[in-house]
Amino acid sequence: MPDASHVGRRYTAAGQQVEGERAERFAQAIAGGDPVAEPGAIPPTYAAVYLMFPALGQIFGDAEVGLNLAGLIHGEQGFEFHAPVHAGDVVDSEAEIVSVDDKRGMTFVGVDMKATRQDGTPVCSGHALLISRG
Repeated sequence: MPDASHVGRRYTAAGQQVEGERAERFAQAIAGGDPVAEPGAIPPTYAAVYLMFPALGQIFGDAEVGLNLAGLIHGEQGFEFHAPVHAGDVVDSEAEIVSVDDKRGMTFVGVDMKATRQDGTPVCSGHALLISRG
């Protein structure tokens, strides 16, 4: 179970390639029956693919942190965009556990994330709140 000793733990997922074809399929899926707003552009919500999933996946697999995935609630997420991401870009994603709080029998885990191009240019940052029940 996460506790305050895990605050400051960092995770790195280097070399996340932004694949244009996958991003296009993602854009089509979120557009539904409507036309894709900007064909060829990387949708902002695609940050979940190159930033959030690689970093959070490592936290979920960290046996020392011990998140109970069966009781996990995705409480919130937010992104801030610093530079456009293009098909073919390679980004490094990082996450850090910034808070662990126990409230009402649940554990609230705050995670800050950032993605940078390999030249050091920041492209996106974000925050997620994970709530673990039991």
